Amino acid sequence: MKTKLFLMFCLFLAAISNYAQSSATQSGIAVQGIARDANNTALTNQTIDLTFTLYYLDASSIEQTIYKVTRKVTTDAFGVFSDVIDPTAVNNNLFANNAAYLRIEKGSELISDEKLRHVPYAIAANNGVPTGSIMPFIGTVAPEGWVLCNGAALPTTAKALIAMVGNNAPNLQGMFLRGTGINPVNNEAGPALKATQNEELKSHLHGKGTLTTGTAGNHNHANGSSNMLMNYTGSNTSDGLDNTGNEVDLMSMKAMLDAGNHTHTISGETAASGGNETRPVNYGVNYIIKL
Repeated sequence: MKTKLFLMFCLFLAAISNYAQSSATQSGIAVQGIARDANNTALTNQTIDLTFTLYYLDASSIEQTIYKVTRKVTTDAFGVFSDVIDPTAVNNNLFANNAAYLRIEKGSELISDEKLRHVPYAIAANNGVPTGSIMPFIGTVAPEGWVLCNGAALPTTAKALIAMVGNNAPNLQGMFLRGTGINPVNNEAGPALKATQNEELKSHLHGKGTLTTGTAGNHNHANGSSNMLMNYTGSNTSDGLDNTGNEVDLMSMKAMLDAGNHTHTISGETAASGGNETRPVNYGVNYIIKL
């Protein structure tokens, strides 16, 4: 028995509905054909097993399987069957970045092995947002064809993105994005590609503002121009007098003249204030990256 396919429709991926208006209710690759036996007679009202293999050729022309499934298809009164193969949105990036093929087999019999043809509508949908694009997203679950930038492991099928960032999505939780390279305005460097920069506050000075020391009342300092009288209580025989009681004693002293109001320099630090980082007003989002 031989199965022949008379028509295969173009690729129609789930990602299309994310970026364009579409009335499709099911996404995937629509396949339609007529099953015939070796005598070219249509196999009517029968159920047959078909294996569908989606693949692409890598840079070394080695076949890389994207998706493979065996399905039971049922023919109608004319031998016609229809089916939709859904390789799931996680593989969208492989279709967008490679020329894909579809091989159809019935047991060990090769039915068809053809390169998929994209219609322009699908090409625009697949290539409109390239692999590795990052955008803010208000949801908590990434849409099909995207993953959250939370450091989680990437699906093994996301080979193009893995080649860019490694096996894990970049972890952008609590991060701001900044362009790499030299800032043309202030000549400061941004982070290296796929690298991070630590927080920093630009070096700067502060004027004293209104900060000053307080002024004290009038006081005086030694001048050495005259004598003064002092009351003295106690015993002192240095002057030949018997000072056993309260007596007035002339002592040679230097007068202290008025120095006037004045200020002093300050030292030390002001009290610390503020939080743990410098940041502008912001709004919380999740970042997602295109597979």
